[in-house]
Amino acid sequence: MNITDQSIDRNANSPEQNTLLTTDVPVDTAIDIQNLSKHYTDVVALDNISLSIKDKEFFTLLGPSGCGKTTLLRIIAGFESVSAGKVFLHGKSIADLPANKRPINTVFQQYSLFPHMSVADNIKFGMQMKGSSASHINQRCEQMLALVQLSDYATRKPSQLSGGQAQRVALARALAPEPEVLLLDEPLSALDLKLRQAMRLELKQIQQETGITFIFVTHDQEEALTMSDRIAVMSAGKIQQIGSAHTIYEKPQNRFVADFIGETNMLESTVTQVIDSKGSSNALVCELTGLGQITASSSADIAPGTTGSVCIRPEHISILETAHNESQLKGTLEQLVYMGTDTQATIRLTNGASLLVRSPNSAAQKITAQPGDTVGIGTDENAARFLID
Repeated sequence: MNITDQSIDRNANSPEQNTLLTTDVPVDTAIDIQNLSKHYTDVVALDNISLSIKDKEFFTLLGPSGCGKTTLLRIIAGFESVSAGKVFLHGKSIADLPANKRPINTVFQQYSLFPHMSVADNIKFGMQMKGSSASHINQRCEQMLALVQLSDYATRKPSQLSGGQAQRVALARALAPEPEVLLLDEPLSALDLKLRQAMRLELKQIQQETGITFIFVTHDQEEALTMSDRIAVMSAGKIQQIGSAHTIYEKPQNRFVADFIGETNMLESTVTQVIDSKGSSNALVCELTGLGQITASSSADIAPGTTGSVCIRPEHISILETAHNESQLKGTLEQLVYMGTDTQATIRLTNGASLLVRSPNSAAQKITAQPGDTVGIGTDENAARFLID
């Protein structure tokens, strides 16, 4: 049975709704944010943010504490007002709509299950508040219990559940009233590492099965990369970049994104030549300060003489144990750290900068050089990216 068969009619044509419709929002867009700002006295929490979240998308707001991601989530939920800008849900303005009138539910960090109620009664609560029929409530509750694999736990109280089970009950309770959008505010933060990793896969699977738009808030880069269809990286109340996990990681648009997502090497450089320019991708020759030249790509319109940093991920660098070519990068191997699946190497370059390298511990790529050896440095094709600081 399709558990979303009885979803809310998004095309209802009441006079009140028609006055809220906008023709500027694409039909496949669940949430559309236009020029949104939020001020708290002298503090700017959100600074002129615009973004669109597609229907049935798993969308993640990623950033450090204080970047504004939870504030944005609370505005979508209706718990915070806007200082400026517009918020649309499936083409209807909701900026002035109270939280209890929005077909949006939230799963918080603290699950806040009712301790005196059973698992089943917790799940039924939201539907009872909406005035749904008893037959629908019971049927829907059974569907939700099956979805989160807790059918055998219906009569238990929250105190009798593990952390992962409680998280799934909170998720089932939020999904039961069939919201158009589900907001998740770091719901995995209280779980231990192994359980977090397992729940990531379960959350993604549940989102795909329900077809509900998920908006997920986290500061954990691995969570964002493993679950999201798209990610918005935020800092200081602004969106730094929006894209797929692959795009965010492999093609960061600025130094903040490159630094925040995973590990990376930043080498000071100056663009000396634009080799090729095709649409959104530019091939550049960059002079690395005190090291020599390297070819790098950029999505920005860069002119010769521009200064910035060349970003290279550690796994895209190889150690060449014979530094025979005078023009190639070279340095001194300082440290080797065994990491299980790979080995992390630290190299001191000839200009004094430090370079991090990750190499798989396979027979073909295993590092055999030892600390103190002079080594050459190679990079994968198209691995270097020029970023304006």
